[in-house]
Amino acid sequence: MSLKDDLSKMGDDEQRKRVAKEIPKGFEPGIEYDSSGGVLRSVPRPAGDEPDHAELLAEFELDPAKWRITGLRRSKWQRWDGEWLESFRATFVPHSGSRSVPIDDLLEIVAKWKPSNTSRKPTEARRATLAYVVVLADTQVGKIDGGGSDEIIQNVLHKTDLAVARLKELRKAGRDIGTIYLPQLGDCIEGMNSQGGKHIWRTDLDLTAQIRVYRRLLLHMVKTFAPLADRVVIPCVPGNHDEAVRVGNSMATTYTDSFALDAASAVADALADHPDYKHISFTFPKYDTLTVTLDMAGTVVGLAHGHQCRGKAVDWWKNMAHGQQDIGEATLLLTGHYHHLKIEQSGRKTWIQAPALDGGSTWFENSSGQAAPAGMLTLTVGQGRWDDAKIL
Repeated sequence: MSLKDDLSKMGDDEQRKRVAKEIPKGFEPGIEYDSSGGVLRSVPRPAGDEPDHAELLAEFELDPAKWRITGLRRSKWQRWDGEWLESFRATFVPHSGSRSVPIDDLLEIVAKWKPSNTSRKPTEARRATLAYVVVLADTQVGKIDGGGSDEIIQNVLHKTDLAVARLKELRKAGRDIGTIYLPQLGDCIEGMNSQGGKHIWRTDLDLTAQIRVYRRLLLHMVKTFAPLADRVVIPCVPGNHDEAVRVGNSMATTYTDSFALDAASAVADALADHPDYKHISFTFPKYDTLTVTLDMAGTVVGLAHGHQCRGKAVDWWKNMAHGQQDIGEATLLLTGHYHHLKIEQSGRKTWIQAPALDGGSTWFENSSGQAAPAGMLTLTVGQGRWDDAKIL
């Protein structure tokens, strides 16, 4: 073999070694992840069919029973000798089952919670001048943020007790409170449909378990307030997270096709024939309607989740009045959806946006640096006015 051949062979070896190490920028092998998921980048391999997801996870010692791949991107290139290579970038998250909370444990928390001992002889509703309003908004049962469903349950149970204590304070201070209203402002569950289903893996309960927990929480709340007034009313409106059917990211049936309304209906049915709960009533939107409007002790109050307002509740409300919709007649509008307290007055009308009772929003904190603390809005209404607003 000539010196020229030897040099050529050496060049081939060096070229082969160099090319074999080349990987497209952004696809260096490795893995980055935490308990909520991560990204892996495979080593180069001969081009072929898409790899089996379980095998790809196993390459990085990830248990396919605990993790699943949600996105796979392929990078393909031709080597100097004509062979095609490829590398994969995969995003992965935990299986929902690996994060799920035992539903029986959560239901046991609700069952064992004993309401505060504040029973009293109720004030007759027909003689009272005020109504007491306790707002439940955006519980989003099943959401993993801020302690997950366990934290949400504790929020609702504890703040329900505080709302009972607040009622006692107001009556002691001379407030002539008769009827109690417990508005349910929607997004009672995290659901599986909102945002095109992108947040499904960020849940710790499956859909039916979410509904069951919310139903138990609402039943607990109603039974807690039942002995405290001659009349307890539970008005309910649907949210976007509890929409029952979506196609893609669009609501696909009627606006009243809602797991929130279905859960409240189940509680209403359970109490309907019980002699101790004849004074309990539920109010639902008209078919294919998103709002409820009620006369609460002489104050017309409109209830909406708030997603239909698209961030401009007052303008939306003005349009409802211009269109002679029932809610346009209200002097007080209660909404949720945006997870923080906001009060805006305009003439004789007031819009109050209620805070949420979920565990918070990791996305909101990451994107804004701020947190929206959980809270239960309470207030009195009557004779065309509202007063005594307090966040518990």
